[in-house]
Amino acid sequence: MQDTPRARALAKELRAARSAAGVTMRQVGEVLGWSEAKVSRFETAQRGLKLETVEAFLDALGVTGKARERLLKMAREIDQPVWWEFGGGLPIQLTELADAESRAVHITSVAQVRIPGLLQTREHSRALLSAVEVESDERIEQLVAIRQVRQGILTKPDPVEYEAILDEALLCRAVGGGQVMAEQLNHMIRVATRENVTIRVMPFAAGAHTGLDGGFHLLEFVRSRSVVHLEQRRSGAFLDDPEDVAPFVQARATLRQAALGPDDSLEFIAAYAKRHEREG
Repeated sequence: MQDTPRARALAKELRAARSAAGVTMRQVGEVLGWSEAKVSRFETAQRGLKLETVEAFLDALGVTGKARERLLKMAREIDQPVWWEFGGGLPIQLTELADAESRAVHITSVAQVRIPGLLQTREHSRALLSAVEVESDERIEQLVAIRQVRQGILTKPDPVEYEAILDEALLCRAVGGGQVMAEQLNHMIRVATRENVTIRVMPFAAGAHTGLDGGFHLLEFVRSRSVVHLEQRRSGAFLDDPEDVAPFVQARATLRQAALGPDDSLEFIAAYAKRHEREG
């Protein structure tokens, strides 16, 4: 089995299922007649994740019900390419982020400078990418299209729960001009009418707050441990050690308390949209 994004995702879920069951690699290996090394390779996608072996692994752990069906569905679809494997040329950080977003059940974006990619319109994305000097129009269009496809996790049949905590500062800057920014803000208001999407604004009146340390994305999964994605100009980093992730979970809780509520936040955003329309 090739080491693919789908294989790695399934392997992570199987490792998390074993951990949740309180079973060691040696114990599950004894049930299956596998060496501990073989179990390790299985859980890191270095050994074939065939449907029958996944079934045997889940039997050994006693995994049943919806959890079992979800993992078996992943095993059945393991050879199907994911959308970001088409076309090639994508940075590894972007493919890893797309992989994590596709598996997450809850995502929180905290942003002070840029509207998160999962909320951007095409025109807003295009203006941002042009401003940061992406090398060609063709590349800009590719990255714009990728952001749009990534947003599908918000509208799929079983959508991710998405929460954005946005500093007022990013509502002020007319990226792409007044009309483009007004449409961007109105788009966010429309997206936030979905039950799975919540947007909160941290107003200037709140003063200093923990989010000023920098933006981040917190991604949470069914069984796998949570990860934090930190993004800079053309690079990014993932944190998954629980001790590293914990401060970001606490920061989210603090920011939720300090930010405007969802309804007040949408009214706040609407006021900025009207301002950009007038000035555009």
